[in-house]
Amino acid sequence: MRFLDFVRQQGYSPYHGTVSAAVYAYFRCDHPARARWFHRPGSYQCAGCAQQCETDSPDGFQIFLLTDHRDA
Repeated sequence: MRFLDFVRQQGYSPYHGTVSAAVYAYFRCDHPARARWFHRPGSYQCAGCAQQCETDSPDGFQIFLLTDHRDA
C-alpha cells in the first residue's frame, strides 16, 4: 500500500495552510518545497519524502477560524 493511501485511510485530509520555516528546521527537512502535509484532529503528517515526519503540535501551522454564516 502506498503511504498516501495509508494516510488517507487513517483519516487524514490534505492540509492547505501555511507551514512555518521553524517546522522544517525542527525536522531538519532538506527539501521543504516537496512537503505534502496532511491533517487530522491532533496530528499533522508529512508525506513529502521517506522521513514521513509527524507531529501533534499545532505550533508553526496556520490556524483556520471557522465561522458560522447562518442567517440570524
